[in-house]
Amino acid sequence: MNYDTIVIGAGLAGLMAGLVRAERGERVLVLAKGHGATHWSSGCVDVIDGADDPMAAVAGLAEGRPDHPYALVGASALEGGLARLRAACEAAGYPLAGSPGRTLQLPTAVGALRPTSLVPATMAAGESRQLGDGRPTLIAGLREVRDFFPPLIAANLRAQGYAAEGVYLELPPGGRRREFGPMIFARLFEQPAFREQIGAQLAALVKRGGYARVGLPSILGLHRSTEVVRDLQARSGALVFEIPTLPTSVPGARLFHALQDALVRAGGRVQIGSWVLRGEGSGGELAAVYSEAAAREQRHTARRWVLATGGIVGGGLRAEPTGELRETALGLPVRAPSGRGEWFAQRFLDEGGHQIFKSGVAADERLRPLDAGGRVVYENVAVAGSALAGFDPIREGCLEGVAVATGFAAGQL
Repeated sequence: MNYDTIVIGAGLAGLMAGLVRAERGERVLVLAKGHGATHWSSGCVDVIDGADDPMAAVAGLAEGRPDHPYALVGASALEGGLARLRAACEAAGYPLAGSPGRTLQLPTAVGALRPTSLVPATMAAGESRQLGDGRPTLIAGLREVRDFFPPLIAANLRAQGYAAEGVYLELPPGGRRREFGPMIFARLFEQPAFREQIGAQLAALVKRGGYARVGLPSILGLHRSTEVVRDLQARSGALVFEIPTLPTSVPGARLFHALQDALVRAGGRVQIGSWVLRGEGSGGELAAVYSEAAAREQRHTARRWVLATGGIVGGGLRAEPTGELRETALGLPVRAPSGRGEWFAQRFLDEGGHQIFKSGVAADERLRPLDAGGRVVYENVAVAGSALAGFDPIREGCLEGVAVATGFAAGQL
C-alpha cells in the first residue's frame, strides 16, 4: 500500500507527527522497532530546565542558539503540540495538569524534587506547593516494587522541610508470587479486590497519622489510572498522588497509548517491530525504506517521510568502531564531534555537558536534513525529536518538549 506519509519512530515526536498528518486526511504509517523513549521517561512533559517561565525561555533561544530545535520550529509549534497532546490525553481519560508557562516541582523516587511543566493529573497532588502546606504526607509502597523505598523518599523530603513519613504496605494475597514488574502491578491495581485491600491499609494509616495526602509508586493502573486514583482517595480519605519510578514507565506507556489511540482513530496505522535498515532515494527525494521482517526485508513507499528515531540515547544514532556516529535508519549525515576524544568532557558533571549528547542530524527551518555543507539531503524528509542536532535533551530538560514541538511542526509541514 502506498502511503502519503511514513513516520519512522514511535516516540512522542513520531506519534505526534503521524497524528497531525492523519488528521489532515493523509494515509499515515508509523514504523518502529519499539516504543521509543516514552516507556523509560517519567511520563511528565519537560519543556526546559532552569526557567521559572519555560515558554519565555524557549522564545529566547532563537537569538543565542539558532540551531536549537526550539529555534527552528518556534514557540508556536510547542504551544500547538502541547495543546494537541493534552487533547489526546483528555480523550483517553488521562488529563494533564500544569502549564508550559510555569515550572512545577515533583518528588522523584529518591525524594528529590525535579522540575517539569505538564504532569499527569495522577501526580498533581504531589507538587511541591501542596507538599509545603504544613500538613503531613505519607509515602507508601510495596517491598515487591523494585527501587522504590518509602523511608528513603520521606527522609529526603523531610530534609527539604516537608512533613513526610514512609511505610511499606503488605502485598494483598493473590495468584502471583514470583516475578513482579511495573506493568504487572498496573494491572493488579485495576482489579477492585486488590484496590480494596490496599485502600483498607491506607485508610488505617491515614486515620492514625492524620495524613493529608499519600504518595504511591506510579503503577496505579495502565488504562484506568484516573479511576484507580479516585477510588483509592475515596477509600483512604486522603489525596493520592503517584511518584515516577524507574523503567518500565507506566505513565510513559499511558502517554504512548493516548497518542497511538488518537492516531488510529484518525485513520493511521502503527507497526511496532519494524526496524528500518536503510532508505532508497533519487533526485533529491526519499522514495522507499526497507525494514527487517521475518526472514526477509519489507519495502515501504510514501510521498513524505518523518524521521523520529531518537538520538544517541534512544538508538537513532550508533557509534561505529571507526569512532564515527551513524544515523541508523536512512544513513543521513550526522553532526558530531570529530573524534572520540571530544565526545565527553573531562569532568562528568561539567557545566557544558558532553558533546556526544548534542550530536544528531542538522536540519533547516523546515526540518529537512542537511549535509556537512548545509545542503538539503532529501526534500521530502522531516527530522523530529532527539534525532536532531544542536541540543542536549536530558541536560537541558527538554526531551519531551522538543519531541512534541518538532513532531507537531513535522506534521504540519
